[in-house]
Amino acid sequence: MRHRVAGKKLSRSTDHRKSLRRNLITQLFIHERIRTTKAKAKAIRAEAEKMITLARNRGDAERLIELAEDGEEETLRRLLTAGQAIRLIRLAEEEDIDGLEREAFAIVAHAQRLVAREIHDREAVYKLFHTIGPRYLDRPGGYTRTLKLGQRKGDAAEMVLMELVEEDE
Repeated sequence: MRHRVAGKKLSRSTDHRKSLRRNLITQLFIHERIRTTKAKAKAIRAEAEKMITLARNRGDAERLIELAEDGEEETLRRLLTAGQAIRLIRLAEEEDIDGLEREAFAIVAHAQRLVAREIHDREAVYKLFHTIGPRYLDRPGGYTRTLKLGQRKGDAAEMVLMELVEEDE
């Protein structure tokens, strides 16, 4: 029984499946659209959206510093862990600018390491944190779209175009 077992096997070994997911997500971030099967797109969608959310919330140290200096504790608690938010607010209240900057940049570096641990491509991580994440600051989720393309000729697998939605939609 598969009760409460997360993820799809996609008829592959564990290593092959991890590599496939990593490569698909990397290509999605680099090219902002990929053509793949419906099952593969469904398997990577949640993980890709979590990475985009991480880049959106924790990708800009200057924004975190500004929120801390303005006393936006609720916003920081929503974007970060409770401990990180409290540390930033405390450093801002103490007017420890060096400590505040150090903590904010550490939060961003940690977020980048979390993503880099999964996708192993510096170009993709850079683009995610400097282009894709900031694009979706005003969007609470739903960063990807899946468009049906029909069936593949060789095996009739359902093909889809998975793409990152534009910021103005």
